[in-house]
Amino acid sequence: MIAKFTRRGALALAMAALPAMGMAQDVPKFFKIVSTSPGGLWHTFGTQLADKLGKAFPEMAVSHVPGGSNVNHKLVSSGDAQMGFSFSPTSIQAWNGEGSFDREWQDARVVGTFYPAYLHAVAREGAGIESMEDLQGKVVSPGKREWSTAAIAMQILEQFGINEDSLAENGGQMQYLGFGDVTNMMADRRLDAFMYYASAPSPLLLKLNEQPGIRIVPYTQDEVDRILPTLTPAGAYVEMTYPTDPYEGSAGGFPVPTMWSIFLVNKDVPDAVVYELTKILYEDADLKKFMGADPSLSVDHATTGLKDGVIPFHPGAQQYLEEQGAF
Repeated sequence: MIAKFTRRGALALAMAALPAMGMAQDVPKFFKIVSTSPGGLWHTFGTQLADKLGKAFPEMAVSHVPGGSNVNHKLVSSGDAQMGFSFSPTSIQAWNGEGSFDREWQDARVVGTFYPAYLHAVAREGAGIESMEDLQGKVVSPGKREWSTAAIAMQILEQFGINEDSLAENGGQMQYLGFGDVTNMMADRRLDAFMYYASAPSPLLLKLNEQPGIRIVPYTQDEVDRILPTLTPAGAYVEMTYPTDPYEGSAGGFPVPTMWSIFLVNKDVPDAVVYELTKILYEDADLKKFMGADPSLSVDHATTGLKDGVIPFHPGAQQYLEEQGAF
């Protein structure tokens, strides 16, 4: 009797052997991680991750550079970077060649989710901002021009009649800033508010709440119901409830449009490297300590909204997640 050796069977055997392969697979000489501008959560987390991964693979030179969601997916897919941080809507558009992407970028693979990114405005204490409408006529930053999140922020602001022209007409200004400049200008009281996309509590917002003090600008249910259908790609955003009392002086507990931050790797990164990377991401005590009270960096959430998604998981990540019962 001749056994049928199917493609699925071959994959199963290869995946089962993965932990035993260890260093038998070729380890790349260089491994570049792209995140975001200094001061952002991705950048701070990426710095720590690069150190952890470099210690796990001492023969691999691990570097970490700034980036942004739009450029990160392209850099990872092209192989100019081996790992990057992204948002699921951005990567879906990149995969399909939609939105700001002029072609399909399909050589990136998912490792897992990082955190749910709540799309909301952060106002400086004393700026007189209690609602989204109050942003009109203020100095507001949606993010850097090249960030996909800035485009998302502009879509949200447009639902309140806020854009560059309307801000200027009412004595305000649109400033396209990275997180470092946001921090400095908030502290100097030259910036009234900025659009933010992160979990809560966020290290950046905890710092800003100490000086100069911040207020999370809440949405009403009607506002969220109006915003969600306008965001693209359709189905990549969900309504969640903003955590209660994440920062002193901000109540939370309101509905908020949300997308998932995700980890990506290039498809050609060896399985053993991605397996170890995934293990570090979801098990390392220092990384969990850095995330503090935020429980979202967890294997329990690693495949949320992604398992049946457009972009495939990397086999090394999938093997680890299957072992943990998360896939």
